[in-house]
Amino acid sequence: MTSLLTAFLILFFAIQILLPFRYFLYPGELFWTEEGYRFSWRVMLIEKMGSATFLVKGENGEIKEVDNKEFLTPQQEKMMATQPDMILEFAHILQHHFEKTGIENPQIFVDSYVSLNGRIGKALVDPTIDLSKEKESLAPKNWILKFEDEIKGF
Repeated sequence: MTSLLTAFLILFFAIQILLPFRYFLYPGELFWTEEGYRFSWRVMLIEKMGSATFLVKGENGEIKEVDNKEFLTPQQEKMMATQPDMILEFAHILQHHFEKTGIENPQIFVDSYVSLNGRIGKALVDPTIDLSKEKESLAPKNWILKFEDEIKGF
């Protein structure tokens, strides 16, 4: 029983120590991509502001701009616009919504602009990528644009 408890404690503390450092496994700037950001020890070091405009394109070529307020509260919209994983999740919600309204195979694109720690706002997500085709995973996200600035510090 003691060896089982010891093994559990070693595993538990190994996770607690290693999980916050998983952001080293991802390319790019942690504060921009937020890959490996949650549960890291760097969560209080960023301030982001942004906006996201979603476009839905049907098979007939018709393009519709989405009013985010029809789906999200103001707080949800504020959070979603600056976090790539939430942008992707919202794109999938829109995909399912528009499929239910009769649009077959809707393509979902986003124009997102984000300001990081007071810098001038820049595009966060590649606006030419159909987010309805992207899957959430632990793999690096190629649809997040590169951060072209340097953040000094650890």
